[in-house]
Amino acid sequence: MKKSLIKFISVILLTALTALPGISNALQATDNKSIFDGYFAREGNNGTPSRTLHHNVYMKLYTEEGQQWVALLHIPLPYASTVDESVIPKIFVNIRKQINSSAFVRDTFGYLDEKATVQFERFGYMQDKIIFECGSLSPCTIKPADGYLELIKPGMINEHIIKYNHIITQ
Repeated sequence: MKKSLIKFISVILLTALTALPGISNALQATDNKSIFDGYFAREGNNGTPSRTLHHNVYMKLYTEEGQQWVALLHIPLPYASTVDESVIPKIFVNIRKQINSSAFVRDTFGYLDEKATVQFERFGYMQDKIIFECGSLSPCTIKPADGYLELIKPGMINEHIIKYNHIITQ
């Protein structure tokens, strides 16, 4: 009984010692918690990447009460090119009000004329990266940088690295 208790406590301590520095390292890669301010827009929205994938993509990172969430908003083209980007932060506020667990939701979120899809997932930290489930064989990672972040999606042959520019809103 004592051995199993000691092993259990050792595992908890080891997990805490490896996870907590990961949070700190990930946030040190940026100017602390600024990644939670505003939102991120995929580089190439309304350009060739969007035309290839048929949608614009926006991302928001949330942190509240010890929980971290990532929302990936996919607005379909050609409608996406007519959306006033000043409504994107309001859409993310409504997304957070509507969704309380991991989900894929298709809705207008109170501001769009056509339905868009949002993937809402919890995220965690590993070393200097944010990790979350993204519907592929392996988790996606987010590597924060100053003024942007890189979403790294696993692929069959190699990784897909997608840059998202940080949009700060008031």
